[in-house]
Amino acid sequence: MAALSKKLLRTLPTLTEVVDVPAQPTPATGDLDEEALIERVLMRLELTLDAQVQKVVADALQEQMKDLAPRIRQRVDNAVRKAVTQALATETKPPASRAA
Repeated sequence: MAALSKKLLRTLPTLTEVVDVPAQPTPATGDLDEEALIERVLMRLELTLDAQVQKVVADALQEQMKDLAPRIRQRVDNAVRKAVTQALATETKPPASRAA
């Protein structure tokens, strides 16, 4: 672990749930380079990371929808009002001018 920089360690996600990993023989630390070690750690955490990323994205989308919903409702309301106004205008015209 001494070979890993502090900056790299700060960027690695923290495991927040217990993951049952079958025991595998661990090669001596000297046999593994830093990239291989990172790859092994990331492979073990892949499922946890996927779940965390999905939650973060879902939360971000939820927040965006809260901001967008009133604007979308206003635009739909305006479009419906315009369509109703046009339909009423057409229906209230005298029959001779509707045919033209």
